[in-house]
Amino acid sequence: MTFGRMAVDWQERINYDRLRRERLERAKSQLEKDGLGSILCFDYCNVRYITGFYTPGCFRLSSQRYVLLPRNGDPVLWIEGAISTQVRDAWTPWLKGNVRASTGSHFAYLEPGVRADVMVNEIGKILAQHGLEKEPIGVDQASGVPYFWLIENFGKAGLKLVDGHPAMMEARKIKTRDEIECIRQACANAEAAMADVRDAIRPGVTEMELCGVVAKKLYSLGCDEYEDLVVCSGEHTNPNTHQMSDRQIRPGELVFVDIAGQAFNGYKTCVYRTFSVGKASSRQKELYQECYEMLYKGISKAKAGATTLDITKSWPTDPAYWGHEFRRDIADLAMGHGVGLSLYDKPIIMHALSRNNPIPLKENMVLALETWTGKKGEREGVRLEEMVLVTKDGYELLTRFPVGELIEAWL
Repeated sequence: MTFGRMAVDWQERINYDRLRRERLERAKSQLEKDGLGSILCFDYCNVRYITGFYTPGCFRLSSQRYVLLPRNGDPVLWIEGAISTQVRDAWTPWLKGNVRASTGSHFAYLEPGVRADVMVNEIGKILAQHGLEKEPIGVDQASGVPYFWLIENFGKAGLKLVDGHPAMMEARKIKTRDEIECIRQACANAEAAMADVRDAIRPGVTEMELCGVVAKKLYSLGCDEYEDLVVCSGEHTNPNTHQMSDRQIRPGELVFVDIAGQAFNGYKTCVYRTFSVGKASSRQKELYQECYEMLYKGISKAKAGATTLDITKSWPTDPAYWGHEFRRDIADLAMGHGVGLSLYDKPIIMHALSRNNPIPLKENMVLALETWTGKKGEREGVRLEEMVLVTKDGYELLTRFPVGELIEAWL
């Protein structure tokens, strides 16, 4: 069921207290399974997963916001000093006052005059309070902080850092009911934006203008994050350049749009649709049908108990199918990935990965599956993508914008 975006008193929709609580429980459970005493996270997706705290774009590639989660305690969040008191006292009561001003010591490798031991000692004291100072500390992909710098300075204090990124990816792999509802709403927002794109396609409109159409609709619907957008037209559709430009769209061309990385309460979408500018040619329709059938052969294999290999085996594996010689050239032409707070959650679904290490599909995984058809050297190609929820007996289609046949826009 997809509810409205607002919270109301007459219907339980997304329960945000439960959302935060269940995510935290999963993170702690994964620390226990992996033998970690705590985890230190800089990645903004992991910070949000553990704390429920939003990181704006200007801080997503820095390290001024980070969280320490002791396995047997509450998370402690550090953010830049100017707003830390307000966040602690008014914004995040569920964090129980565990919000502190970041010291800036994590910039010591850029500013030699700043002492690194301020940050390290603060974290060491918290771990000692929980009896965890001798246990491994997981650290995720630290944005803006070299991993060797962390290892060196924590090591001086007798604290052992290990790779904690796999633990967080594993914790986030299976979605809770409230996470799934956030994703459903994000998909509904993407459908509304795709409808506006269809109406806006006409000769002379640029790829960037279509990006603006999408962004306007999404932000009006409560999008709190926009990571990526692909609009490709004409020759840009073969190969897929994964970008947009100031190219003007012309009659008779194909246009495909990927609404990727836009989020509702942090939860992303990744959905491709292809349109024709006016009446489609027989070749364009042929390419579209080929892409559609390939996509749904993969989707039909999605169910709990199957594996990523079951999906990839339903797609072509010979590079010659697309007119290529090497497998590396076709790696992203038929693929899939998990979607959640990150655009790329586990599992990653590629034949090269799955044939040697098939990953079991589990109930309440959310997958994005995408296919491309065309030949190397041909003028155009078609890209399609759907998002599905893995269920016990199959899948639930989360993206509902029409996909059964090529939509002829500007008619």
